[in-house]
Amino acid sequence: MKVLLINPPSSVEERYGKSLGRLGPTTPPLGLAYIAAVLEKRGDDVEILDAPALNFTCDDIMAHFSKKSYDIVGISILTPTYAQSVQVIRNIRRANSNVKIIVGGAHPTIMPREVLEENPEIDFVVISEGEFTIVELLNTLEKKESPSQVKGIASQIDGKVRITEPRPFIKDLDVIPIPAFELLPMERYTPTASCYRNLPGYFLITSRGCPFGCTFCFHTFGRTYRFYSVNRIIEEMELLIIKYGAKEIMFSDDTFTINKARVEELCKGLIRQGIYKKIKWSCAARVDCVDKTLLHLMKESGCWQIHYGVESGSQRLLDIIQKGFTIEQVINAFKWTKQERINVRAFFMLGLPSETKEESLKTIEFAKKLDPDWAQFTVTVPYPGTKLHSQAKENGTLKSTKWEEYQTWGGWADTKLVYVPEGRNEEELKALQRLALRSFYLRPRILLRHLKSLNSGALLKKYINGARCLLFRD
Repeated sequence: MKVLLINPPSSVEERYGKSLGRLGPTTPPLGLAYIAAVLEKRGDDVEILDAPALNFTCDDIMAHFSKKSYDIVGISILTPTYAQSVQVIRNIRRANSNVKIIVGGAHPTIMPREVLEENPEIDFVVISEGEFTIVELLNTLEKKESPSQVKGIASQIDGKVRITEPRPFIKDLDVIPIPAFELLPMERYTPTASCYRNLPGYFLITSRGCPFGCTFCFHTFGRTYRFYSVNRIIEEMELLIIKYGAKEIMFSDDTFTINKARVEELCKGLIRQGIYKKIKWSCAARVDCVDKTLLHLMKESGCWQIHYGVESGSQRLLDIIQKGFTIEQVINAFKWTKQERINVRAFFMLGLPSETKEESLKTIEFAKKLDPDWAQFTVTVPYPGTKLHSQAKENGTLKSTKWEEYQTWGGWADTKLVYVPEGRNEEELKALQRLALRSFYLRPRILLRHLKSLNSGALLKKYINGARCLLFRD
């Protein structure tokens, strides 16, 4: 079958606002690349059209679509890009009534019934982990059999949405082929300025699932933690080094260090095979999933930066969002990480449930006390499928179901906030987000620190754009 997989149009300006858009990353749609890999193995003729990377509009996508006769079109849908995805879907259906349109991603996984009811143009929703599901679905369609026995899909039959039995999660991730990087415009991907030192830098996933229960997070891949073998991870890293000249790898796992033994094994493998000499890497971790010994080994094997989700400087709020760690653990993790000379990138949330203005200010001051190399302050967004979304609907603090407004950079974007805690107001939260970024970054010690780290003209340009955004955005 001829298959076209589409990552719908979504500019960095749309995601981060006009000012911050100049600083945003362009990241590869690895989910589509995994799907492409299993379909290539099945024998299909597969293309990936990554509209954000190619700067394609919906019209550009349709021009590309019209050049060939496709049997299947697969489209990824995320909550903030729902409107763009729907526009592509409807245009494709108008252009070709016979092509099968299949969608997947976090949003249709959470809301398969609603997505199908709102968009009768869609033939199938693939729910959650799609690699085995898409292969079985295409086998069924090819044989012209009923897809009703295919696990993990939703479809409309006689005007009614039918959802089949859930598909179990893949236990052995090594059975999934390496993503089809060759179908992506690899030269167009660039991390955000704070996430790399040297380019090219690429993203790599080493695990799926998260056992933690943060109320603002949806578990697209379940609560059971599964991971690739060390040999598989190293094979993928070497491919990115040899074929694409990678100088850095960003491990994109939700929490890279959940299984410390696994991380230790990987670090020792990178040292044993000399890969740490060729490439540096970064990851995301929880403050309660690191210790001194592990951090030392990570540094030795090439880790240069860790991203920690701190969220708040208030223990009361951390408990409310079920973060599962303490302020003391945050302080210790930051101290140990800095002792190993590993850079720290920290994430904070403003406008958490029941948060007061004083607690927002406390979080900003806590960020400055922790003094990470980089800090990100986002306004709280209750994405569908999360406990926070359910709570916001129940207590009336959810302000919008326009999915394109579900953006975390409200202080810089023109959209309205979709969520405002009781007792707060939108303009206050937007102003606090701007205050947080300005008061953190416009400190002499931070400015000097980043000036010392400059190693390219491109990075200098991004820093200048960042400073301009901080100084001149109203």
